[in-house]
Order: sequence, then C-alpha cells, then structure tokens
Amino acid sequence: MFFKKRNTIKKIETGKEQKLSKIIIGIIFFISVTVLTPAQGYICAIGGGSENYNDWSDAPYSWIVEKAGSGKIIILSYADATNWLPNYFVSLGASEAYNLKIDSKAAADQQSVYDEIISARAIFIKGGDQWNYVRYWKGTKTEAAIRFVYQSGGVISGTSAGAAILGDVSFTAEKGTVYPKDALINPFTHLITLDDDFLDLTPGILFDTHFSERGRFGRLISMLYNFKFTNDRNLIGVGLDDRTAICIDKDGIGVVMGSGAVAVFNIDDRTVFGEYQAGNYYIENLKCDFLTTGWKYDFASKSIHEIPASAKPVDIDRITYYPVTNFFLTGDNRISSQLNSNLNDFISEHDIKNIVVITHSGYSSEASLIKNYLSSINVVCSYLFVTESNMNDISLIDTLINAEGIIIAGDSLDIISLLRNSDYLISEHLYSRINSEAVPLFFLSEMGMAAGQFFIDNPSGDNYAAYRGKLVIKEGLSLFDDLIFQPMIFENSSYYENRTSSVLWGMMRNRLRFGLYFDGSGSIIINAALKTIKCDSNFPFILVDASESTFVDSSTYRASSSVGPRQAAAINNIRFSLTNLSSLDYSLTERKFVTNTSSIEQENVPNSFYLYQSYPNPFNSSTKIKFLIPSPVNPLTRGAKGRLVTLKVYNVLGNEITTLINEHKSPGVYEVEFNAGNLSPRGSTLTSGIYFYRLQFESYSEVRKAILLK
Repeated sequence: MFFKKRNTIKKIETGKEQKLSKIIIGIIFFISVTVLTPAQGYICAIGGGSENYNDWSDAPYSWIVEKAGSGKIIILSYADATNWLPNYFVSLGASEAYNLKIDSKAAADQQSVYDEIISARAIFIKGGDQWNYVRYWKGTKTEAAIRFVYQSGGVISGTSAGAAILGDVSFTAEKGTVYPKDALINPFTHLITLDDDFLDLTPGILFDTHFSERGRFGRLISMLYNFKFTNDRNLIGVGLDDRTAICIDKDGIGVVMGSGAVAVFNIDDRTVFGEYQAGNYYIENLKCDFLTTGWKYDFASKSIHEIPASAKPVDIDRITYYPVTNFFLTGDNRISSQLNSNLNDFISEHDIKNIVVITHSGYSSEASLIKNYLSSINVVCSYLFVTESNMNDISLIDTLINAEGIIIAGDSLDIISLLRNSDYLISEHLYSRINSEAVPLFFLSEMGMAAGQFFIDNPSGDNYAAYRGKLVIKEGLSLFDDLIFQPMIFENSSYYENRTSSVLWGMMRNRLRFGLYFDGSGSIIINAALKTIKCDSNFPFILVDASESTFVDSSTYRASSSVGPRQAAAINNIRFSLTNLSSLDYSLTERKFVTNTSSIEQENVPNSFYLYQSYPNPFNSSTKIKFLIPSPVNPLTRGAKGRLVTLKVYNVLGNEITTLINEHKSPGVYEVEFNAGNLSPRGSTLTSGIYFYRLQFESYSEVRKAILLK
C-alpha cells in the first residue's frame, strides 16, 4: 500500500498540489517507519509446567519482573484463575499483579480493556487452548493493546498455549491438537493450522511447547515443512520443554532458563525439502541447536551467541565408527506386523535358508510364531534361549555356526549383557560370525536399541524416568558403535519424554555422531558395505547427525524424587534428516540422501571398500583383520599392479605402532594377523589397552578399534 500511494503522488506536478504531495509523503513515511521499525520490547516464552517458589520458575519469572522495571503485570486468560500467580509475581518484586479474564470477542474489543492492558509494564498469557486466544482476541483492541505494550518496551510473556501465540506464526489448534506421529506421516494434515497474522511479535519464529514431554519435535519439523511449501517462507522453529523458558532481549538475544532444553530449528543453505508426493517426502539436513540453561541464541544472525562454561568441547575429528554388518531395525513389538513384510524382506535380501532366533525363555510363545512362519516359507529355524547357565554349552554352538542370519527377539534387554560377554562360548561364536563373516541380523522392536555400542535402558519403565534422571546407559552389541537407536518413539504418550530424551542424551553422554528415531510396522535397513540407511515404512525414520557438533551440555535441574538431574541435553549444530521414501538411502559418509540405484552404488565404489571388525576382539596377543577391495568401475583404472593399500595400527595417542600392509592389492577379500606380542623388527610387546587400525586407499579411509587384554 505504501509504494502504491507513492506512485500516485508522483503524478502531482505544481503549486499547492506539490506542497500537499510532500505533506502526504511525510505522513505516509512516518506511518511506514512506525509499522516497519522492529519492536522494542521483550519476550519470555515458557514451555508450560507448574511454577513454584524457590524452583525452576524463579529465574525466568524474575527476568519478566526485572525487564518490566518491577512495574505492573497483568495476567491474561480466557478462563477464571486463582491469585497464586499474581502473588508469585509480587513476591518476585512486581509492584502489582492481577488476573484479567477476556473470554469473548466482544470483551476483547472494549476500549476499557485496551486502556487497562496498556497501563501494564508486562503481560503474561496463561496456558490452555490457544485457539480461544486466536478466535477471541484476533483483530480486537486486546491484540492492539498487547502490541502497544511490546512496542513501548514492555514484556510479553506466556506459558504453554500462551507461549504458542508469541511467534510471527502460530499453531492455532483450530481443528484441535495434532500429534507428532500424524504430522510426520502427513505434514499437510488438516489439523496443522498456522496463522501468520496474529500478534506478530517475533519475526520469523514459530513456537511450540511441552516439547520433549509430548514428543513434539516431530510436529514442529512438520510445521516448518508445511509452511515452507504453503507460504514459501523459512521459519525458525523454537521448541520449549516444559518448565523451561527462553527470554529474548530487545536485541534479539535469547537466554535459556529452567529445567530442560530449548530446540532452535533453522532452514539454511544445506537444508533440502523434497516435495510431498503420494504420501512420501524427505527432509535433508535441517539444522538444529539444542540449548540448556545459560546458553544464549542470537535470533537475528540465527546462531549461538554464547556458550556457558558448563559446556564441554567435542572433537569433530574423532573417529567415526560405521556398521560392521547389515542389520534390520523395526519400529514396533507386534510379531504379526513383522513376519510377512519386514522379516520376509530380510530373508529375501540376504537369501537366507537357515536362521537362528536368539531370545529368552519368557518370549517362547512369540518365538514359536516366528518359527512357524519361517517353516511356512521353507527356512530352517533354530532357537537359542539365552540364560547365564547355558552360555558355555557346546551343544548350542552349531546353531550359530550353521545360521546364515540371526534374529534377536524378546521383551528384555538384559540378555544383551550376556551376549556381549566375550568370556562365554556363545558370545565368542556370535561375534566370530558377525565380525569375520558379516552375518546379517534382524532385530525385533526394542531389541534393536542394542545394535549400537550403547543404548538407553528404562525408557518404558517409569513415566518420569528422563525428568527424574533415571535413564541408564548400558553397553550394546557394537554392530554400529556410533549409533543410538530408539524405536516405538510414539507408541505410548506416557513415555514420549523418555524416548525423545534417550537419543539426544545418549548422544551427548557418549559423544556419538548418529541418533535414530523410528515407529510403526515398517523397517530400517542398515547396509554396512555402502554405509547407508534405508526406510521401508509409511512413517519416516528420523536421523540426528551430530558429526559437526563442537559443544555439549546438560541440565543440572533436580526435581523431587529424582536420582539425578533432568536428562535434557544441549548439543550445538546438529542436523535432522528424515524420509519414508524407499527409493532413497541416507549416506552416512556423504551426510545426505542418495538414490539407491546400481548406478549410484557404482559411483560410490570408494565407499564400498570394507574394513571388518577384528576377531577376536578383545584379544590376547593376536587378532585377525579382514578387509574387502572391490573392483573399479572403470576396468582401465585397475593397472597391472592393482591398487595401493595401507593398513596401520595406532595407539590411543595417535602414534603409529606398526604397518601391517603397504602394497598394491587386486580386488578381493584379504585377512592379516596383528600380533601384539611380536612387533618385529624391535620384538617389543604392547600393554593392555585400546588400539586402532586404519585401512587407507586414496580418499577412502576407515578406522576400527581393537582391545588388547592380557
């Protein structure tokens, strides 16, 4: 409108009309500057949860009082309220605080209400249903009054639904709430209702609350995707944990306070949103920073402004541990949903005729369903019921030696502690098959959590495990050391926070590069040779990549009945990628999606070199290292000598111990022995500890670790 009026005015040419023209231009310029000048107030967005004296809420609510100059605070709602919150604000130093109920369009549009609101130095909007705020207040004097307070340098704050409307764009919940699983399956569901014309206090920001408590990272990502395609705008998504706040100063710097974490999602030049077609889509490299108390974020530059002293540095050049064999991960614990589809795909892909089911006696009835199905498709199936008493039973070894594939099933992860104990014969032969022959594995549901070096136990035992510091880190089977996996992420709302927190907290504690969320009846296929992840499901897998994270931190807040701090993690510069397209693979080495065709695989031949895990590992004196050299794409590049390959061993300080291979090799599978007790020509021996061996060819390099125990 401003530029259109200016063009009209330019047609006025002489005399009084010229003078009038200048006056009108001046008026319009004044109005435009008033409208376009950034607001001068403060924002405090709170993720919900009960406030209390001498608790998490003291810091953000005191910040509100301080920025309001200890002046009047009006608490707005559409419902009746007690005097608890007004009294709390007064106890923190406010000169006056009281409730104001505005529960209709008529009430919101009264001049007296406008006059009362603009007399406040801070506005606090309570929780509830944000659709009531939008439908009652939008386009009224109440909305204008809130904006006036903000533009006059006051504070606008809110919790839960009250925080959800503080953004430039708001999720209105006009059609009711939207659950994260539904939003991820269809980011354009009619339940996602976004409004970009209400309050407009924080440019380019969309807030969501009760973030980890209700697993809402899934729906916030979906909303950013939705808004990009429907409005062609990139938003900043801010996810607020309950009992957690981000307080944003006039200069756009926000500081995190409270018990949990704040997630800030950004769409940058590395982010790719694939179009939604027939229920399928992908999101690649959506940037996110997870922040805990004391971290500061600059919303103008879209970058972290300050990292507190409590944060710990992370070495981005640390070794990456890739998968040692192919394995399938599943998203639910219903046997019937796995047999005809996922398990059948696993068997077909690896041409398996003989399989062993490793489980425990309490799972025998479910295991019989698996065996009956396998018999129906002519696959020989054996059971291995793991108990502490039979782990050295020689008669059971043949079931492992003859198996072409392994199923790990059950409803107790305690069996993993037995399987990974190398003192047992069963464990020794299991790892022999995995490390020396790359036998593939199929995990049923939560058993897949043990695929990494570590997993988080107890996500389904206590509703408040993550909030009260009760999640426990345990050692897994080390099929993919740099991965932490959480299935059934949205299976039960009582465990949303536990399962959401398990991945991020586990990655933070163990400095892992990759986290993986999944749900539903589909499967995820991990390809060790190609180092890729593939999905076969209508629900997308969600990969969290912390390869470029440089700092981590965690909450120190302890709730009542806690055994430790809330298990909320801070990790900077992570990337979310997700898809339900079976035609795409996520490349762990390239950190992006690639089309899973034979041509792409040929293009990635250097990554098809494969270094196996040494066996035995741990080892005493000697261990064997096997590696694969594939055929070149172009036969002319083979050369008469083959390809120069080096295999070296290093200690934990990075010092070279010995060179096992430094020569040209033709395509094929090779095995070499590393004898720690006879390092000629010096004849020295090594002490117990961790050692690393690296295979290198041109730009390809891979490292694995071997543990020497004497």
